[in-house]
Amino acid sequence: MTTYTHEKRPVIIGVGQCVHRSADPDDIRTPLALIEAAVREAETDAHVKSLAQKADTLCLVNMFSMPDESPLAGLTSHLDIHPAHQMYTWIGATAPQWFVNQAAGKIIAGDARLVLICGGEALHSKKIDARAKGIRYEQWNYPVKEPWMAGDLRDPFTPMELKYNLILPIHIYPLFEHALRHHEALSIENHRKDLGDFCSGFSSIASTNEYAWFPTKRSGEEIALPGDTNPMISFPYTKLMCSIMQVDQAAALFLTDETTARELGVPREKWIYLSGSGDASNIWHVSQRINYFSSPAAGVAVEKALEQAGVTMEEIGLFDFYSCFPSAARVVRSTLGISKNDPRPLTVTGGMACFGGPGNNYALHAICTMAERLRGAPDKIGLVQALSWFINKHSVEVYFARGSDTPARRIPPETYQKELDILQGPLLAEEAMGDAVAETYTLFHDRSGRPVDAVIIGRLDDGRRFLSKLQKDNDVLDAMTKHEFVGRRGKVEHRDGYNVFRF
Repeated sequence: MTTYTHEKRPVIIGVGQCVHRSADPDDIRTPLALIEAAVREAETDAHVKSLAQKADTLCLVNMFSMPDESPLAGLTSHLDIHPAHQMYTWIGATAPQWFVNQAAGKIIAGDARLVLICGGEALHSKKIDARAKGIRYEQWNYPVKEPWMAGDLRDPFTPMELKYNLILPIHIYPLFEHALRHHEALSIENHRKDLGDFCSGFSSIASTNEYAWFPTKRSGEEIALPGDTNPMISFPYTKLMCSIMQVDQAAALFLTDETTARELGVPREKWIYLSGSGDASNIWHVSQRINYFSSPAAGVAVEKALEQAGVTMEEIGLFDFYSCFPSAARVVRSTLGISKNDPRPLTVTGGMACFGGPGNNYALHAICTMAERLRGAPDKIGLVQALSWFINKHSVEVYFARGSDTPARRIPPETYQKELDILQGPLLAEEAMGDAVAETYTLFHDRSGRPVDAVIIGRLDDGRRFLSKLQKDNDVLDAMTKHEFVGRRGKVEHRDGYNVFRF
């Protein structure tokens, strides 16, 4: 544990965001141009000219819209800055909050004085440009992983998961949603209403956010009801429930210590304190999890962040939970024991289906928005939670607008990750045969929203887990969107190299 005085306490001193919605092919943007705009906004916010030139550390979040280029070199050249320390991540949406947590530690240790954290995407501009040129638009591909990249570089998939085509987030997050529905004993119809109302609340917040991609309030019925403009993407998720990645958005913030903030002349009312952090990982691969309705790492990360900040969950006034798909935020809410009737919204931005999901950089927008909200309500306390991949890893920070003269502390993540590393899920049966029960499932849909295939995660009577295809039956596929199939018994057999489940 590291204890430090208020002179070394990390503070955010400037935040900036930008959004570019133009559909004019003559008005497209690059991600570097968007980031520069956000950096300039953050400099203005801090009331310090050319603040980026003073940064000794640059933390840049991975960009899908620059997969084959040199983003660090491109950005430093674009901004004409020369920070001594530079970091760039691979895929992982904890990156913005993880960067904040890491930078805070470096500032406390004296290894950094002024840190610029930034990121952005221009997938909207890339789409507009492709259409104007009459070429095929590729939304995004997984960028190349390099050993010099910062953060967690673990591969997200096992060979078995790849074999059963559990690759895309839209096919993996429903696994958690179905399991959570069954755990909460909701009927399909009640769950649909609950899900629609949940997303409607997020849209209401996005409707008041000037940086939101879709600043429109929608009803729960409008969101939950499939239709021509709102097809079912992967049951139970309609299009309006899914993260929108084709956006032009960027964000940036400057982080330093109290002493430097004073020396730079940043107004005191701009300071936002980092009071407690948590970084923790679940069992890494989805097929090996203990269950699909909870996230032990989220509970531990939040617990440690609150402990360091010296506050309770009840004292948090503002939340932002990562929300690429509804189950991401809903599983964390359930794990933390926050009631569905709790009046505190789970987002300050409006969430990724409404605000926008700019690749790995969404959480930086959440942090910037949280800083702005806390400045306007300095008696409140904020908590931001970000995750990577498929609820694999969590990064958390507790934010205050007011500091304290009492010494603060940081607890190294490795001291509590040990209790998570000993957890084990059920044994996996690569070749499964016999009576079984469906633990959860995901459906694959065609462009019209019709279910055409499924993957079942099930359990044999001896407790072993297996992945399986569904024995092709259109009536069963349709029924899986109308009736509860989690917990339903059937038989599994291994044929032609695959496990096949039939109800």
